[in-house]
Amino acid sequence: MSFLSPWFLLGTLAVAGPILFHLIRRAARERTSFSSLMFLSPTPPRAVRRSKLEHIWLLLLRCLCLLLLAAGFARPFFARDISPLTAAAQERRLILLVDTSASMRREGLWEKARAEADRYLDEAAPSDQVAVLTFDLQPRTLVSFADWSSWPQDQRAVLARQRLAAITPGWMGTHLGLALTGAAEQFRENSASRREIILITDLQEGAKLDGLQGCQWPPGTRVTVKRLSAKQQSNAGLEILEQPAGAAGVDNEIRVRVSNSSDSRKEKFRLGWRGAGERLEIYLTPGQIRTFTAPKPPAGMKSGALELSGDDLDYDNVSYYATPEIQHVTIYCAGLGSADDSAGMFYYLQRAFPSTPRWQVQFAPELTEQASFAVVATNLGPEQITALRHWMESGKSALLVLANSYAAATLGNLLGLPELRLTESDGEFALLGSIDFQHPIFKPFDDPRFSDFSPIHFWKHRRWEIPPAVQARMLAKFDDDSPALFQVDVGQGHLLVLTSGWNPTDSQLAVSSKFPPLLETMLAWSGASAPARFQFRTGDAIPAPQPSGGSVKWLIPGGETAMLPSGAAFVQTEKPGIYMAAWGGQERLLAVNVPLEESRTAPISQDELARLGVPLEWDSAQAAVVAHVHQQRLQDAELENRQKLWRWLIVAALAVTLGEIVLSGWLARRVPATRAT
Repeated sequence: MSFLSPWFLLGTLAVAGPILFHLIRRAARERTSFSSLMFLSPTPPRAVRRSKLEHIWLLLLRCLCLLLLAAGFARPFFARDISPLTAAAQERRLILLVDTSASMRREGLWEKARAEADRYLDEAAPSDQVAVLTFDLQPRTLVSFADWSSWPQDQRAVLARQRLAAITPGWMGTHLGLALTGAAEQFRENSASRREIILITDLQEGAKLDGLQGCQWPPGTRVTVKRLSAKQQSNAGLEILEQPAGAAGVDNEIRVRVSNSSDSRKEKFRLGWRGAGERLEIYLTPGQIRTFTAPKPPAGMKSGALELSGDDLDYDNVSYYATPEIQHVTIYCAGLGSADDSAGMFYYLQRAFPSTPRWQVQFAPELTEQASFAVVATNLGPEQITALRHWMESGKSALLVLANSYAAATLGNLLGLPELRLTESDGEFALLGSIDFQHPIFKPFDDPRFSDFSPIHFWKHRRWEIPPAVQARMLAKFDDDSPALFQVDVGQGHLLVLTSGWNPTDSQLAVSSKFPPLLETMLAWSGASAPARFQFRTGDAIPAPQPSGGSVKWLIPGGETAMLPSGAAFVQTEKPGIYMAAWGGQERLLAVNVPLEESRTAPISQDELARLGVPLEWDSAQAAVVAHVHQQRLQDAELENRQKLWRWLIVAALAVTLGEIVLSGWLARRVPATRAT
């Protein structure tokens, strides 16, 4: 028998009261008178301790009543075998989430991570389902639940350890939020009563926690954090910043960002190029991130490595640099007016494409094969039209601006419609009524924040009823349903026709914030790329240097090569170093580095995860004991509620009390009867 509230059994100590009262005699029961003592003052006899108990049955009834009351309040019940219920409750799915980011390359951390994972694999019960996931920027499944179930029971832990032993930490950043939410998603397809995630990580402060707040965790999910600590704590890292395309700089100076971990014990470091003697001393207090000007690189250096020294860890002390190339873009212009005439279109066009130290834009009055884009706003001669058609047929794009109704001759000759006629619009002004945001030109504006073109007024525009024979794609229409911008394919190239100019007498387009990005998308659509990036982080996708035609050969640090078709981005950036892309007799060097966040190795508090809504389990062993005790209490309460033995004990106590009353009355009547006799 067990008791739900055993502390009420202390009430059994109350039986000492009846026993004590039975041992003490309070007054003499028989009185005898003597005539010779009648003149003396009476003195009552003192209570004395008796040497033996009197009325044993009455004492037993009183003690039994107290014992029954104490047992009833303790709520007794008969325990039953609940092993099937416990086994069902212990069935669980377990995910081991192991960190393989760059910060785990610190000495001793990976060995500790494997030891923790091995311990949980060995402790897994036969009924458990276990999965092993690794993560850096993305979670990856190493052992799935299906793999675990398909393996022999005695080989599961061994096979999982073999897969874990075959990997090592990489050079990527840490996206902890994505890893936890991704692991939780694997629980949504099963109905296990217990869902546990064991997070094995250094929990460094540079980890991204995006996506945790507001996450809907599956019911019963618990996360246990096993934080690993390194012996060496003083760590600093660096990252070369991307040189802005629009900033001239001073002698192309290189800016570098340096981070010192908040638990570091050092604040003095040196910065210099590998192979060069000059070193720059910098001071950075723990927890700070500052930007410095790097020492000048050696003359003629196309790529190099900047090194940081002075801390205890060196996995993040090198940042690679690739010298940016100057890109030249040629735009053919015809009939746009003077560069100094604010009433003309060329005045605004050249300000939409400002030249920078890395991006040189040249406006050419003659059409050449090197031209990337063409803007025409005047009537062209037959030879010019023939050259422009041939140029577009090779895959280039041109923008024809219908500045007046006389531009019908140029449009008709380009489209092969010599009888084409244009009419001037009437009315006060026109607005853009519909826009094709699925076209590459307007795709960047396909967002509620940027898609409003209604403030732009068009004072004048030219109207043309496009015949069915012309295969034109309408990109934008005015509110009177007349064409504003349409596209006609010419061979492999395209002709864009704008029925209104952007000069102030025609419209407000040039003074709108939409004008520069709209022309940039037209230029990019024509094949002229914007200033290329040369600095990347591990895990970044590098855009293809060649948009079309042929293939690109990529040389990876370590000697590996990869061939990709033109236009395909390169995504195999797992290692830091200098990458090279080669295509059509050209080469481009690109630098890939470890993210600076991986240098912030000071641990964060688990309270931060709890604040973001992560269902933490602080100690798995203790939590298992607590859960078992809590479950046992619930089962005991259910059994006691079903049996309700306390009712019978209360009834028995009332019956004993009634018997005690009857016996006491009988004994009280028996004494006077004895005296009378």
